[in-house]
Amino acid sequence: MIDLTKTMINYLIKFQVPKHANWLYTTGFSLMFIFILQISSGISMAIHYKPSTRLAFLSIHRTERLFKYGWLVKNLHVCGSSALFLLLYLHIFKGIYYKAYSGSKKIIWLTGSIIHLIMMLIEFFGSVLSWSQMSYWAAVVITNFIGSIPIVGKPLRLILLGRYSVGASTLRRFFVFHCIFPFICLFFIIIHLLLVHIKGQTSPIANRLPISKSFEDLYPNFVAKDIMTCIVVLFVMYVLCLVYPNIILNKLSYIPADYYSTPTDIEPKWYFLPYYSILKTFESKMLGITSIIVLLSSLVFIPYIYNKELPNITTRSYRLHTITAFISLIFLGLTGKCRYTKLISKLSKACVLWYLGFISLPLIIRIISFINKKNIRDIGY
Repeated sequence: MIDLTKTMINYLIKFQVPKHANWLYTTGFSLMFIFILQISSGISMAIHYKPSTRLAFLSIHRTERLFKYGWLVKNLHVCGSSALFLLLYLHIFKGIYYKAYSGSKKIIWLTGSIIHLIMMLIEFFGSVLSWSQMSYWAAVVITNFIGSIPIVGKPLRLILLGRYSVGASTLRRFFVFHCIFPFICLFFIIIHLLLVHIKGQTSPIANRLPISKSFEDLYPNFVAKDIMTCIVVLFVMYVLCLVYPNIILNKLSYIPADYYSTPTDIEPKWYFLPYYSILKTFESKMLGITSIIVLLSSLVFIPYIYNKELPNITTRSYRLHTITAFISLIFLGLTGKCRYTKLISKLSKACVLWYLGFISLPLIIRIISFINKKNIRDIGY
């Protein structure tokens, strides 16, 4: 057992990382650290939580006020979710920007895409548990959109809710899902990490130097970078918890759920704003849901869309396309915070089309190339 532990430690220390790896490469370790912190704080809150429509809201505030450091645990859990998604989006951006999905690393990318979807589900289920005005009506809006999906929508909505409307059975189910899914996510994270260690990481200056000169051991330089990033993230989280504890939550999060009073300013957390903006922008429910499905599934298909068969002009401008696509998502999130107007609607649609252009451009180029080759063959014939 001692020899096995020693071998694993030596393997981790000797793990090869890109020598020119920048700070974006530290987001993976920070993500794992914050995720473990979220599980720990979540278990602490779940011990005192009451999955009842009458007691859910009170149990959270009772935990916050009556138990020692309950307020800190609750604020850490809330701020931790924002830190988690910020690091997750940076990690996804890094992966796309440096083509971390290329070659044999497709399987790493696919497991990462699954982790992204599971984390979104965890956050959605968790956001409903506070049973405030914001969480209740957000659940009503989202589940209504799910119900409008053809064929599978109504059965899926019934499974989620446990009845035909959001209520006590919904809260109990979401509490169970919120407790189980983190451990499913942890399983995929372990697989993801194992695959990274087996397949290796992509260098930010790939193919510019010999392999022996472009990689180095994980310890000590990169370990120090990872630790420093975690310290910075923790510092920001503690500043938010101690100085600005209410900056992340909407004012409706402090009002108990009222089934008879629909608020006019329902707004999800910032990391769901791009999807909320899409639902708000498109008049057709089906079109909005389709756009969100395309947006989420595009991450899965990026390794197959952008590959080595593309023309050089597309490959050379790839990183610029990546930056502009993510900027369009940021603008889409900002429009989600604004009240609906014709101008905001047009800006949101433009952002969606711009991001879809990033995904569809390689497909359009392939179609045009195929048509040109076919015309050349027909003329030659």
